[in-house]
Amino acid sequence: MTAPYKSEVDGFIAHFEGVMESVGGVASPLHRKILYATALDPLARAAYGYKGNRDRLTQLIRDLSKWTDSERVSLPQLQLKLRLAGLFRRKLYRHVSLELQSWGEGVRVGLQHSPHVHELASLADTAEMKLVEGARYSELFYTYRNNLVHEFREPGYGWDVSGTAKRPFYMSYLGREGQWELTFPVHFFRDLVTGSIESLKVHLLAKKIDPYKQFNFGSIWRGK
Repeated sequence: MTAPYKSEVDGFIAHFEGVMESVGGVASPLHRKILYATALDPLARAAYGYKGNRDRLTQLIRDLSKWTDSERVSLPQLQLKLRLAGLFRRKLYRHVSLELQSWGEGVRVGLQHSPHVHELASLADTAEMKLVEGARYSELFYTYRNNLVHEFREPGYGWDVSGTAKRPFYMSYLGREGQWELTFPVHFFRDLVTGSIESLKVHLLAKKIDPYKQFNFGSIWRGK
């Protein structure tokens, strides 16, 4: 027996597989990132309908993208958030600062050195936990995506000098507030979208979702 909406799902997925091939031929890494980031929006809508843009995109990142580090917490970003909120005389800030001191200056540091939320919960009060949750990589990626799509730029000062990195990483830069700068390389964007497309097909078939019904079609430009 044919799975419900199989032809619709196959057509939708084939379209975005073709999009990925086209984007791969774009010369500028920044332009490729913008296009990959844009492609995530319709994938998230197909999966989760009309819920808020942040909610559906972060859920796509957490549940379908195959990014295993998405729920880890960025220590450099958390340190900056705590400092900005004036919460730098407490045990959470001291813990974060001590952890960052162990990172080797001038070298790349991968996200596997970042803690999970539950590892910091015992050190944080309610206000601090909100900052911890906001420093998760799924949330930071959403901010990164917004900068790309709405401002045509990348946040922070990190970059992949070689252009060959496959995974996100930190580099240290002396003389900047928040010495450790986070970089999401373009190859990571490609793999994130590719993983999301693969998982989305399984999700749509399992949930019996017609992806086209999550969008408005027709002559009228502003639908429901």
